[in-house]
Order: sequence, then C-alpha cells, then structure tokens
Amino acid sequence: MGATYSPREIDPVHPSKTEQLAMWINRVRSKKVMRRRNRKRDLRVEAVLTSALFKAEFELRTKQRLRNIKWQELKKELMLDYKYGSPNCSEEYSNYLRCHDHNPWKEPVCEELNSLNEFMTQLSEIKIPIER
Repeated sequence: MGATYSPREIDPVHPSKTEQLAMWINRVRSKKVMRRRNRKRDLRVEAVLTSALFKAEFELRTKQRLRNIKWQELKKELMLDYKYGSPNCSEEYSNYLRCHDHNPWKEPVCEELNSLNEFMTQLSEIKIPIER
C-alpha cells in the first residue's frame, strides 16, 4: 500500500467537502455523547442529533462509494492505456504491447524476490500429516 496523505497535509487552509463532512460528523458524535452523559437528558435534542448524524453518515458513505467507483473506472482506463498504448504512445510500443500481452505485475522484479517466491512455493508444497 502506498503512502497516504491527509488533506490537511496537502492544503491545511481549505479542507475538502468530504473532510469537512467527516469533521462535522465527529463533532456531532461527541456532542451526542456529552448529551447522553448529562443528568438532565433532553430526548428531543438527542433525537435531532441522531437524525442529523444518520443523514450525514449516509451522505459521507455515498460520497466515498462514488469516489471509489470513479477510482476503479480510472484505474481500468489507465491499465487499458498502458496495455494497449495511449494515443501519446509510440505506434511501435503499442504494437509490442498488443502482441506480447504485456503485464507489468507478472514480470520478475529482481532475483531476490524470485528466490523468495520459489522458497514460498516450496513451503506450500510441504504436506504435514494431521493427527486428529
């Protein structure tokens, strides 16, 4: 997994709409907990907070799903560009990729990783009898 940056690290002054929504949800959750701990509980306020929190969480999940769907589509598009060559790619290289069905994830990266992979394969072949 690659490095991740929170939006605050990228632009501390202007958080994104999604981040603002997540911060708002956290504030409402803490306010709801404080209201529950209070001796004189106001059920109307708790109901309003619960309803607002439910709607905000639903909206946040929806935004996250849409962002994930867009990312998956972009990933497919980028892999197709890589596999079959983008319009900016040279024709020679694009023909090579089509003919050889080039997959960068299947290529051997280095000798150490190959030996480690072989070792793990050998380990998986070892069968130990199970006593019951």
